[in-house]
Amino acid sequence: MRGRWWIAAAFGLVAVAAVVVVLVLRQDGPVPDAAAPSSAPSSAAPPSPSAAPSRAVGAHGVLLDFSDGLTVARVAGGEQTAVREERSTGGEVRLVPRDGGWAVHFPARCQEADPKQCPRAILESSAGASLNPGTGRLHWGAAVLMTAEETSDGSNVVQKGYSQTGSQFKLQVDGAKGLPSCVVAGPVAGVNGIHVVKAKRTVADGQWHRIACVREGDRLRIEVDGAAEAEITIPAELDITNDAPLRIGGKGVAVNNDQFHGTLDDVFVDIG
Repeated sequence: MRGRWWIAAAFGLVAVAAVVVVLVLRQDGPVPDAAAPSSAPSSAAPPSPSAAPSRAVGAHGVLLDFSDGLTVARVAGGEQTAVREERSTGGEVRLVPRDGGWAVHFPARCQEADPKQCPRAILESSAGASLNPGTGRLHWGAAVLMTAEETSDGSNVVQKGYSQTGSQFKLQVDGAKGLPSCVVAGPVAGVNGIHVVKAKRTVADGQWHRIACVREGDRLRIEVDGAAEAEITIPAELDITNDAPLRIGGKGVAVNNDQFHGTLDDVFVDIG
């Protein structure tokens, strides 16, 4: 009887162990397909309903916070205006998540030996004449995210007009050091002048920075993260009036377009 009892007990222990093994295998096994996270699309759709603007503009101005996607800008009074995406050689502007909203990412720095083969893409607002400040106060800028690998000789963040002909205001990030600068240009007494004020510290450090340019009377100032970085004197009579659209991420999509390569958000122009 004792022998039979030990045999029965041994069979019982084996059965319990088998149940435990099965339970462990079920807990540590592969996650069912239904629970696996799905990959996000390369260009996500904007949220709905629209989020509140990240920044307000005054009586005359425009804001691109991308809460309504790539192709809508908010103008003064809460209205909206169309924005076009311009592409060349496979370039693309993509929506990317930021703080529960959206920002836009531009083509990576080109590795092609022939500049003609470089991907290029910008955003272009149809709001042209309404964004001419003349000789009045002008405040413009953007939130910028760049790494040291995304710098270049010319990285245009936002601009209206051209410096060599007519008139212009612009925000750009200069050279390998990633120093932001503000530019205003135009003729005074028949002589065209280009005026540049540059910050002393880099913004190409993989962190978000808010860069702002302020033109008031005969002063042009650049601010980074709310602090004044530098200021210069400019002609008070400099008139910035042109029929060019507002361009974001480059001066166009032709070769050598001063393509911006990082990520932007809250692009704004505020007049007055």
